[in-house]
Amino acid sequence: MGKLIAGGDSFIYGSELSDCVDENGSEHISKLTFPALIAKEQGLEYVCTAMPGYSNTAIRRNVMNACETHTNIGLVLVQWTFSSRFEFRFGNSYADWKQLGSWLTIDDPKEHIDKTFLNANDIVRDKHIKFLEYQKKLGISDFAKIFYKHIKLNYWESYTSLSELVMLQQYLTLKQIPYLFTVADSDFYNMIHKTYDFEDQSIKTLKNQIDNKYIMYYPSNLGFLQWAMENKFPFGTTHPLDEAHIEAAYIVYEYLRYIGRLP
Repeated sequence: MGKLIAGGDSFIYGSELSDCVDENGSEHISKLTFPALIAKEQGLEYVCTAMPGYSNTAIRRNVMNACETHTNIGLVLVQWTFSSRFEFRFGNSYADWKQLGSWLTIDDPKEHIDKTFLNANDIVRDKHIKFLEYQKKLGISDFAKIFYKHIKLNYWESYTSLSELVMLQQYLTLKQIPYLFTVADSDFYNMIHKTYDFEDQSIKTLKNQIDNKYIMYYPSNLGFLQWAMENKFPFGTTHPLDEAHIEAAYIVYEYLRYIGRLP
């Protein structure tokens, strides 16, 4: 049996989907996300490398690792995430890879969650508060504050995200592995197709390497999140629910057929 390797963040992990939490309250990878539904439709074994909070660097790194360890890969399906997330390794173990987001700069995690996640149930709310408090304890939040204070975000967001996309595209092309990229956020479309005043030759060089045929945007060039919001699909706290993934599976499937990338 061939395999479909999926990469992404919480949208591809399946956070808040109806099968993501078992009867014991434990989270696990959903089989109701659009890549999982496509894998089932095509009779492919589903291999998901996504995790909530992943940056584009983490997405690329874990997809490449999966491709190195699996054989008979029929398709790689990657949904790139928000460019404002970054990844660093702080120690010598695999667990020392840490994802940086602006949420780590919050001084009062409880107050932030209470204001941001207005519709969150107690389980979701407490989970996020504990995560932020743990990052503060590790010192990751202190590092995040320094990082976001001194880095020229617009430039670094674009440069790193485009670098990860180009690296993975060229790796998959070299390995002759069929792939399709999609995007979680509409800003990814703007990053690739619009020109900003902060761009230099390095960013232009990266853009010139992109094969846009194998990047699919949702209708009106939207990201998955904005498309789901515009079409008023049901949401959990911050994630589109099962119905959005069913419709997304149809859209992605048709695009795969159009470009001849179904295994």
